Amino acid sequence: MVRQRIEKALAELQGSLGGGDVRLASIDNGVVTVQYRKPLSNPAACHVDRGQVTIDIVHEVVEDRLKQDVPQIQKVIVVEA
Repeated sequence: MVRQRIEKALAELQGSLGGGDVRLASIDNGVVTVQYRKPLSNPAACHVDRGQVTIDIVHEVVEDRLKQDVPQIQKVIVVEA
């Protein structure tokens, strides 16, 4: 159930990450690890300026959303894939 809620939230975030991709890697005792892939460099593919989307921004956006949707999450780790 928790996994499904996390995956649903990540899927809903895809469009706001400048064409980047986030996927659930693991869940362990309230710690969620997410893999982030930077977007391809096709500026016509999305309305978001990819140069402005950093790993720190991705972490903040993902952590805020996951903690809102799944309150039992204590920490979110974002790693670049």
